[in-house]
Amino acid sequence: MSDFNFNNLNDYENNEQEIRPPDNTIREILVNDYYYNDNDNIIPCVYDEYDNALQLAFIASMKEQEEYEKKRLEMLEKTRLRVQSFKDVLFKIKKISMIDPQILKFYNIIEPIINSYCACNTDIYECDKVMYNEICSTLKTIRLTESELQLFKNLFIMEK
Repeated sequence: MSDFNFNNLNDYENNEQEIRPPDNTIREILVNDYYYNDNDNIIPCVYDEYDNALQLAFIASMKEQEEYEKKRLEMLEKTRLRVQSFKDVLFKIKKISMIDPQILKFYNIIEPIINSYCACNTDIYECDKVMYNEICSTLKTIRLTESELQLFKNLFIMEK
């Protein structure tokens, strides 16, 4: 049960007298955003310059963010198109590589290069004459359409 005793209400009244009075009120004058010099010309305060600089920085930041988002969306679209263009070709080569060990070796060489191209890390891959000839000769053994062959010719170029 509670130890509270209703007979001790006098203690509460005594405690009320010990409460300190409120602080005195303070009157403040708000600083004007502008002040006047001797010739009655209005001169902006430093705070206005700070606010303007802050606002300009905010606007510049928003523009940068919009440009970044636009570039990011363009890059995503470019990646999607590249993946879509090589998707069927890589699937064909992968199917054939399950039967032919030479094609599997070829696939293991070109697949990381194509993945790098699709991720927009590289636009072209320069290879020496031997590798370029090996890629071309191997691609001729696989039944690819002319547009699929053109994808490889655009990606793999021979060093000069």
